[in-house]
Amino acid sequence: MPILSYLLHGRAAGAGAGDGPSPTVAQELAAQWYNPTDIAYAFLGLVNVIGDGRIMPTPDYPCKVVNLDSGYARESKSFVVSRLLRDLEASEARQLASEDRDYSLKITVFEATGNCNGPTQFSWTYLHFLGALITGIQLGIAVIPLALKGDWSVFLITAVGTLFVQWCGCLPQWTSEKLPSGQHSDSIYALTAGNGSRDIMVIIGYGLCLDLESLAAPHPPRASRPWEKFTWLSRPRRGETEEGAYAKRKRRRPGQGPPREAIVWSVWPFSGVPLGFALTRITYAALSVLWLCLLVNVAAPREFPDSWCFLAVGGLGMFQNAWLAAKELRPAMRNLPLKKVDTFLARKVMDGLMDFHTIFDRGMPLLEEFFPGPLLEAEAKWWANGDFAEYERERLESGYRGTPRRLQPERYRKFSFKPPPKRRATLAEMKVQKASRPEPPPRTPKVTTAAYQGSKRDSVMSGAWQRPFKESNLEKTREDYQLSGPSSGGSSPTKKRMSAQISTAVCL
Repeated sequence: MPILSYLLHGRAAGAGAGDGPSPTVAQELAAQWYNPTDIAYAFLGLVNVIGDGRIMPTPDYPCKVVNLDSGYARESKSFVVSRLLRDLEASEARQLASEDRDYSLKITVFEATGNCNGPTQFSWTYLHFLGALITGIQLGIAVIPLALKGDWSVFLITAVGTLFVQWCGCLPQWTSEKLPSGQHSDSIYALTAGNGSRDIMVIIGYGLCLDLESLAAPHPPRASRPWEKFTWLSRPRRGETEEGAYAKRKRRRPGQGPPREAIVWSVWPFSGVPLGFALTRITYAALSVLWLCLLVNVAAPREFPDSWCFLAVGGLGMFQNAWLAAKELRPAMRNLPLKKVDTFLARKVMDGLMDFHTIFDRGMPLLEEFFPGPLLEAEAKWWANGDFAEYERERLESGYRGTPRRLQPERYRKFSFKPPPKRRATLAEMKVQKASRPEPPPRTPKVTTAAYQGSKRDSVMSGAWQRPFKESNLEKTREDYQLSGPSSGGSSPTKKRMSAQISTAVCL
């Protein structure tokens, strides 16, 4: 504030000597500071930093990330992933011919290509140079009042506002939220708006893809993980043995390097948080006050051409922000260059999923997403790899659903991937196994022990338990006993006991 007071009151004092701008400029600004009016400012950024800590906006487009190797699906909480799906859908829709736009499901398959940037780097594109050009034009418009009548307030406010914007844009937290730590994922991801959507974007990692699964569910900035990729905001992890560090390096994804931990800010009032997040809090707290001071100056009365110059500068900046916020970006601008591999168009959702599974063998997680309920008998047999004929015959007889890719092996080559890692069966796999399993025969009602003993006793009493007995069986039993009995003559107690048992068996 001392510098601002010097500019307001010091310049006003020197204006009477004939050197400097018109005294009305400083007087108007001083009057506005004496009685501030018409202040419209927003502390949205500061509120977000104090709340959940994130500065990226919430996703404005529904998106789910499905890992086709593990079968896990999660809602995307990342603005970048949601915009990636939106831009890919818009780009692919423009490339379709008019006769192909009537579809129920379209699956577009991409493969990731080489990305030369690291987890904290980005590529300079024409958008950065266009932003610099717009900033130069704004400053040029702000110079007009200074050149015509020596009014420096418009140029001062424009230059200071540009400085505040660049200061906020240089925060490392933007990079921590836009780019994941894993840059070399070999998983296969599917991006979709969920059940009911008509488009699925499949990305084959090949060890060159961003870890979209971790990007879709980012760690909060108060944690250490988002800052581990910055060498100046983290350090090697301390307090663990060499064996423990080696085990953690083996568990980490490729390309992440040895484990690190964020440097903690130890100065009040943001002590105990990572250094990068502390810088964000300090910046937003300072900018909230500085923007308020700047907007007080903007609300001061203006004369021609000051008001028109302010309107031109503000309108040009708002138009650039609105255009940039809605513009489609190529995946390479998000550190994810892609190359299209194949496209599946289907008049029926189940047909598209089956064709994709035939070629890439990763359709089961998508089946769980788009068909959470029970399957028809023919569909269950198809997915169980047992009987394809019934479903495909129905598809061919329809006349409009096309020929299954399974019946065209010479035209559509099957991709070969390494088998997915061992995991628990997904709900779709269990559902298919249950639906394709033959029904067991009806079971007889179980008879309890008490009921069995009671029925046996009643049968004996009524004479129904008497069995027909043959004489040859009795003679054979006696012969067996005589062969196995003792050789000495006479009658022993054991023989008497055995004879009694035989006689009882004969009676029964």
